[in-house]
Amino acid sequence: MKLGLILFVLLITSAISLVTARHDTRKLVTELEVERNKELQIRKEHARLVTEKSTLATPSRIERLAIKKLGMKYPNSKDTILLYSPPVGAKQ
Repeated sequence: MKLGLILFVLLITSAISLVTARHDTRKLVTELEVERNKELQIRKEHARLVTEKSTLATPSRIERLAIKKLGMKYPNSKDTILLYSPPVGAKQ
């Protein structure tokens, strides 16, 4: 009788442990899926930002903005001054 009671308690304990382990496993799998979805969204956002950065940094766009917003222009020959440096080893 005593052995039967001990075995019954062990059986119930084992069953509860099994249910708890399965529940924890399902919970972890769900959390893993949530994190994988977050990772996917972050990767998509990163790819979008890299594309946007490369689009915004094109030389033609920068040149257009420099001309329109900053009023910059290419220098003409009268605005250009050439400075020559003395040859290496020459006395000044």
